[in-house]
Amino acid sequence: MEKDTQEDQQHGSDGENKNDKKKPGRIQLTRRGLYAREEPAGLKARQEELHKLGITRHQRDLEGAGDTLASTKYKNLALRRALRLGKTLRFTGMLLLVIIIVVWVVVVLMWYRSRVTVTDDQVGLTIDAPIEFTAGEEIFYKIMYKNKSRVAWQNVELVFNTPRGFNFSGSNQEVSITRNSVVWRVGDIASGAEGEFHVRGLLIGEQNETATGKVDILVTPENFPSGRFLKSTVLATTITALPLEVALDIPKDAASGERVLASISVRNLSNHSLEGVYLKLRPAENIELSTDDIDFTSGYLETSKEWRLQSLDSLESGDFTFVFYVTGQPGEARIIDVEAGIRQKDEEFTQRELTYIVTVSASEVLVKQTYNESLGPIVVKAGDTVQGKVHYSNVGTVGLKDVIVKVKFEGIGFFPSSLQFHGGAYDSAKKTVMWSAATVPELAILQPQQGGEISYSFTVLPTHEYPEAGEGAKNNVIVSVATVDSPDIPTPVGGQKSVVSDRAVLSVETDLSLDVDAFYDDGRLGLNSEGPLPPKVGETTSYTVRFRVGSSLNDVSEARVVAVFPDGVRFTGKSYKTNGEMMFNDRTGELIWSIPYMEGGVGRVRPPQELHVQVEITPGEQLVDHDVSFLNKATIEATDQFVDQEVSVLTKDFPTTKTAVPGRGIVE
Repeated sequence: MEKDTQEDQQHGSDGENKNDKKKPGRIQLTRRGLYAREEPAGLKARQEELHKLGITRHQRDLEGAGDTLASTKYKNLALRRALRLGKTLRFTGMLLLVIIIVVWVVVVLMWYRSRVTVTDDQVGLTIDAPIEFTAGEEIFYKIMYKNKSRVAWQNVELVFNTPRGFNFSGSNQEVSITRNSVVWRVGDIASGAEGEFHVRGLLIGEQNETATGKVDILVTPENFPSGRFLKSTVLATTITALPLEVALDIPKDAASGERVLASISVRNLSNHSLEGVYLKLRPAENIELSTDDIDFTSGYLETSKEWRLQSLDSLESGDFTFVFYVTGQPGEARIIDVEAGIRQKDEEFTQRELTYIVTVSASEVLVKQTYNESLGPIVVKAGDTVQGKVHYSNVGTVGLKDVIVKVKFEGIGFFPSSLQFHGGAYDSAKKTVMWSAATVPELAILQPQQGGEISYSFTVLPTHEYPEAGEGAKNNVIVSVATVDSPDIPTPVGGQKSVVSDRAVLSVETDLSLDVDAFYDDGRLGLNSEGPLPPKVGETTSYTVRFRVGSSLNDVSEARVVAVFPDGVRFTGKSYKTNGEMMFNDRTGELIWSIPYMEGGVGRVRPPQELHVQVEITPGEQLVDHDVSFLNKATIEATDQFVDQEVSVLTKDFPTTKTAVPGRGIVE
């Protein structure tokens, strides 16, 4: 036993000496197991803690460490863990401190900025005006502002953006006006200061339209000179009433082709004068306006279909009369639209819109006029003889007795002393020719589906008889209204008897004048004539050819004179003209003189337009004892602005060397 023990000890000692790091033997492990005492609870807890730290008991055995080494290792690891925990706590504390400092700085900065900068709620801006308004009256805007910030404002501006239809009339401040805004440069406003800005003006709008006024305030804080702050506010005003009143007086029915007289009245109900009032008249396609009728109120613009009033004072009325004709079958309805409004700054504000219906009624008689075998408007010239006819027929179912036919003439161009007709009588006071059964037996009884015609003629007033200025000086028309009446024409129940009529218009065309002459100029226009007189063979003599043109009655446009110089007549390049542009083709000898516009009366009551051109001739032997013609063609053409037709004149009366210098124009 002892021997075995000694051997074991010997072997154990030898093993330990040979290799201390080798694993313990089985005997040693068994001994440890037999003699191991029970581990206290504290030691077990430390072992579990070491196990969590990654150090096992097996590792402790390999290190040759006992309970004391493990306890020391545990203490070191716990210390390191405590150190790490301390670092974490210190870092967290520092981070919290930094966050607290940053938050405090931001709060202080925001508090400071709130005291020295401008915010939206620190700018007091309100606008006061009526919520409902009558168009055409003066509206008053009161704008109130206040500096609620702790800093002063510099370069303050108040801009009132006016609503549509606003026409500025005054303010309590010195302002500048633009198309759509009123600007007041306030200047500086101290902290806590406040004030008012008043703007007033006439406001025009349409029914139920919302007129929106906007106010902008622009400020620069005193402590921020490079900054600019803007705040805006708006106010809406509803247009609930209108200033214009329109009344119509139009017959409810009319026969096809009947001349109808109607009227429109426009009244200003406001307390202020209204500018830019217009009245539009838009008839349907089957209604023809007779703007040339003497009863048609002048000033009607065909292009825009309206009358324009310069102004309409408070409670003042504008009355307009118009004449129209309806066409169609009995019972058909024809529509006339009427619009009254106010135009401001190129904008239209409709005030009233009315629609009227005219019914085509049955007619017992038809009447038509023709001039020179033509129906409808025709163009005549001053001094022309016009052949007229009145065609009438009974289209009813009963006979008509005691028929009377009348033709009434209007216009300066009508020349009563030239009137020619058979039977009938002329009333010079009424400018009316009347035919009855007394002189035209066919008019005693006009049976159903029976008709007839009456002829007459007259001469248009010659040009020299027209006035030099004023009404009738230009744009003349001759209007004839033919009527057929009989006591047997039925009268509508509750209405008035309708006298069937037909209206014809004869527009008087202008006369163009073209005079051409030549002379040996004395140099007053810078065109000096040179050379022998009479002209001699082989020698050059220069002359001035003069063109004079005009328009007797109406304005003309695009006037164009064309003249051709024959071979042997050369243009020197020198000329003088009162208007227009001239071109010359030296290869064809054609001269063209263009005048864009020429007023009516030029050449008749005003000086003519003139063109002077210098020409020269060098006669050959074949011209001995002959005179030389300066032209072989001269015409003028233009567009008459009144009748919208082209007019022209051709002259064959050409000037020669003989007419230029009488007695010294024959070539020697």
